[in-house]
Amino acid sequence: MLDPTEVLSPAFLLRKASMDDFEFAEALTRSNMGGYYKRHHLVWRGDLFLASWRESENFILELDGNGIGVLRVTEEGDSLHIRDVQIAEGHRRQGAGTYMLNMSHRWARARGLRELQLRVFVDNPAARLYHRMGYRLAGPRLAQLGAIRHMARRV
Repeated sequence: MLDPTEVLSPAFLLRKASMDDFEFAEALTRSNMGGYYKRHHLVWRGDLFLASWRESENFILELDGNGIGVLRVTEEGDSLHIRDVQIAEGHRRQGAGTYMLNMSHRWARARGLRELQLRVFVDNPAARLYHRMGYRLAGPRLAQLGAIRHMARRV
């Protein structure tokens, strides 16, 4: 299995998160998702985020020793489900998302899984990145009455 902290980029470091990172991860995720939740009439539930955090493999993306992102994944059957790819404002469009998605693909391959899955709000510009990286709509598996797209790609 791959070491999740293996350096594939001279700029980024992805390290395993601990509970000490939870506050940063929740704040970043809530901040990034706040507009989508409001537009789609959803309510942030910190208790659900904590439960998901405890069930996921969580990583912090660092740049020059500072946390700039969060990656959260779970293994479900023969798929690696990407729960969160969150990048702090001011660090987007610099390759961080691509880096985290590439790492997820490498992990899925090393684990012998057949696909990667994720969900994205229909109005999230990140969907373009996912599409460029080979993710496609996963048929009828749509969530939240059409506000969220379920996407998948083969490993």
